[in-house]
Amino acid sequence: MDRRTKSVCLIASLIAVFAIAPQSQATADDKTSCQAFVQQFYDWYIARANAPSGASSPLETALKTRSDVFSPELCRQLKEDTAASAKSPGEIVGLDFDPILNTQEQVKRYVVKQVSNKGSLFLADVYAAEGGKKSAEPDVQPELSHSNGKWQFVNFHYKVDKKSDDLLHILKLLRDERQTNKK
Repeated sequence: MDRRTKSVCLIASLIAVFAIAPQSQATADDKTSCQAFVQQFYDWYIARANAPSGASSPLETALKTRSDVFSPELCRQLKEDTAASAKSPGEIVGLDFDPILNTQEQVKRYVVKQVSNKGSLFLADVYAAEGGKKSAEPDVQPELSHSNGKWQFVNFHYKVDKKSDDLLHILKLLRDERQTNKK
């Protein structure tokens, strides 16, 4: 290679290195920021879940007072499901578990241990922590997006009996079942 070609290659290599470096740092910062957001939300949510029974569930409270933490689509579907359940007291026509916690039981504490990328989205591993011990597998994996400077939950992923499912899919199945039962 002549001297000019070497210079061009060196400059191109430096540009590539500097173009990639900020993205790596942003991803680490995004993961840290995402983990802190999810932990703060779960701390807030658990405080409501463990409070003396009130008129509304922690999910209903979150949908009323903190709806901005859910994507518009997820918020709409959760509100639709909650409304359908309210119209049919004594019947199970909607979610029969807390979709944020993935449980029907009370848990004192949830811990966010790891955040990973899923394309432009992020998955947080959230574990129930009882008696100083966390569960072996994540109890729930919230899926989040980051836009306009804020985090939003776009879905929640679960593993039950070694099978994977997610909240948007479950809500669709429930909605379809309600539609079928109306006919």
